Amino acid sequence: MAGAGGVSPEGAAVLAAARFPDLAVVVALGGGADSAVCAWAAVAAGRAVRAATVDHGLPASPALIAAAREAAARLGLDHRLLPAPARGESEASLRAARYSALEADAGPEEAIATGHTRDDQAETVLANLLRGAGAAGLAGIPARRGRWCRPLLALSREEVRAAADSLGLPYADDPGNLDPARRRNLLRHQVLPLLEERAGPGVGAALARAASLLAADDAELERRAAAVPLRRSGGVVRLPAAALATLPPPVAGRAARRGLRMILDPYPGHAPDVEAVLAVAAGKQGTAGSLQGGFLVVREGPWVLLAVAGPPPSVPETALPVPGEAAYGAWVLRADGPLPMPRLRPVGRRQALVDAGVAGGEPTVRGALPGDRVEVRGGGKPVAEALREAGVPATARQGWPVVCAGGRIAWVAGVRVASWAAPRGGLVVRLVLREAQ
Repeated sequence: MAGAGGVSPEGAAVLAAARFPDLAVVVALGGGADSAVCAWAAVAAGRAVRAATVDHGLPASPALIAAAREAAARLGLDHRLLPAPARGESEASLRAARYSALEADAGPEEAIATGHTRDDQAETVLANLLRGAGAAGLAGIPARRGRWCRPLLALSREEVRAAADSLGLPYADDPGNLDPARRRNLLRHQVLPLLEERAGPGVGAALARAASLLAADDAELERRAAAVPLRRSGGVVRLPAAALATLPPPVAGRAARRGLRMILDPYPGHAPDVEAVLAVAAGKQGTAGSLQGGFLVVREGPWVLLAVAGPPPSVPETALPVPGEAAYGAWVLRADGPLPMPRLRPVGRRQALVDAGVAGGEPTVRGALPGDRVEVRGGGKPVAEALREAGVPATARQGWPVVCAGGRIAWVAGVRVASWAAPRGGLVVRLVLREAQ
């Protein structure tokens, strides 16, 4: 029965609990009741809404896609189908493929909304508890992280399904949610019902409430960890060893995970990776340790460095057009000009002016090699020494970009201009170094 305004009481309860950001919304419309209600609530809340459905190409996909199309049509939404075959059918691989497809589809000013409910939260918290997660894992699914939002987390799955039925929204049930081989289904259909039966009703809500409390604790620890300065340069991440060694372990561990996420994007590393970083910082593991993915953690002076183990991959020498840009490994180099010197000025230490004659020498970018020297007044200086003096970590020195012209190094990128290439008045070229996005 419809209430005031033509909305059923179940729909009104959803609107009272749902929380959407003040942005245009892409709803991840999977074909089930939860996402259909999420899409309806976004429309009812007055947001600019469109829908996107990820097609994993599984046996159940056609029925779910049909339900999603019907729901989008019922709500008058633009609807896109996003093909995203997963590597395997595990929960993790399907989730990664789904999130990647939705991220790629969403515009820069759009939020992505999913239909996760309080029951999903309880299952996530219990699953993370069983694998030995810390506060971050036990905080469960965040209501908002970046562009992702979960507007229905305060509602149970039963409340959301009742709203879908009362509103007449089309949906289909995914048979994969009944597969007992999946851990989440075991928790959903056996473990949580048993806990509710033996411990009394409200277990799911209690787990969700605990997640909310832990999320607040975790946010404070993350705030403190964010104050630890991290530097990334040429694929090497630097963290201050003293901070990691003296901060409380929960804060230091989160700072280490921030650094690990930079090189393992988007993953923050396993617990052994965090332990290795903190052990090297405290001097308990010598000066080096191994990380997943072929990475290394190294102590160098006051810094802990996260870098690729072994020499950097060989990158072919690349032409640098003037004006223009050239990508080189983790870097992009740009050449502006030639123009009169007063019109081109370097800004920041990763920019430099060179004589316009460099442009006539058809400049190229290559990696620094053992034995390389840059010409300075009165002789030459080893490039490795120039990089060391500039604070470039040892792990990043081999393969560091240098700009050459006529077979001579004109600029050790971001560090030093060769004496022969220094401006002599007249026309100059500005060289700029930045990290690739």
